[in-house]
Amino acid sequence: MKTFSKRSDNKLARPNLNLPPGTLIIDPESPKPVLTIFGYSPESFEERTLAHPDEVKEFIRKWPLIWLNVDGLGDEATLRSIGEIFNIHPLALEDIADTSQRAKVEQYDNRATFIVVPMPHPVEHEFTTEQLCLYLGEHCVVSFQQTAPGDCLEVIRERIRNKKGRVRTSNAAYLAYALVDTVIDAFFPIVSTMGDSLDELEARIMEESKSSQIFDIRAVKVNLMRVRRAVWPMRDAILNMTNMDQVWGADLRPYLRDATDHVARLMDLIETDRMMASDLMELYLNSASNRLGEVNKFLTVVATIFIPVGAIASIYGMNFDMEKSAWNMPELRWTYGYPFALGLMFTVATTFLFVFWRRGWLGNQFQGHKRNRK
Repeated sequence: MKTFSKRSDNKLARPNLNLPPGTLIIDPESPKPVLTIFGYSPESFEERTLAHPDEVKEFIRKWPLIWLNVDGLGDEATLRSIGEIFNIHPLALEDIADTSQRAKVEQYDNRATFIVVPMPHPVEHEFTTEQLCLYLGEHCVVSFQQTAPGDCLEVIRERIRNKKGRVRTSNAAYLAYALVDTVIDAFFPIVSTMGDSLDELEARIMEESKSSQIFDIRAVKVNLMRVRRAVWPMRDAILNMTNMDQVWGADLRPYLRDATDHVARLMDLIETDRMMASDLMELYLNSASNRLGEVNKFLTVVATIFIPVGAIASIYGMNFDMEKSAWNMPELRWTYGYPFALGLMFTVATTFLFVFWRRGWLGNQFQGHKRNRK
């Protein structure tokens, strides 16, 4: 199971301030690095977990292309050793250790390319990301992951092992593209699940709105905001990749355009779901307001019915002296006076109910809608 540092939440963190450029700030809660490496050619490959960064040199001499993956950023000495072996720029190494970076693509003087993308990692019902950094050299790709082992890149490993697709027969630039494209594709099922949750919420709200639903809507809106914050900068990063002709040649240009299209489709889905979430919030509030109106209407009807009934009961409770005036409540000595009073109250209440029913004030306004849906 992956463990996330305090800075891996989706809040906007500040950069390291008032420090010399290239300073590495290691989070003490970050897991220790786990080094796994692939060396491959069109004919064969080798996969190994390394005990020390110096073992990478053997792969560099042996294989025409290598992919070193570093899981965890909790050891400064390991990061600096890898930086020296691959001649990683100090500013890039600083960005690797600082896990608050937004998606970007940069190129350094040694013609190496540095890529940062957020990699999705859903934890139960909460959306989170971990930072994935790629350092692209002429014959190597070094990837740095923020957390302990476990990611969405296993599909690329399987392609290398089973010689599927173009990975084994292409250069390091194609491997870097494939890794970025896999990260982008990993967002789609997450966004699709959020859209399904919104559809379920809509059906439940239309059936019967409950106070707990507003928290469900809010949770989906927060996750959509986090997805948007992660995906939005990736659009500019992929566009920058398409403009780097010296890194990604003409043969890779169509693949980068396809990745750009995927990011655009992601943004469309996210914006659509965000609007739907806002509409659901309004629907819930309107439904709650209508429910409150129904309760107030019911109470008003009850009060309206019992006002004349109470008036009749109060009149018969006056108990005027009938010996001094023949007009003082002659029904008090009438044999059927009490049944007459009860009957009068019942008649008045029934008349009010009939009038309210005829005016449509007693029906539920959603009943007609439910019948139409059936």
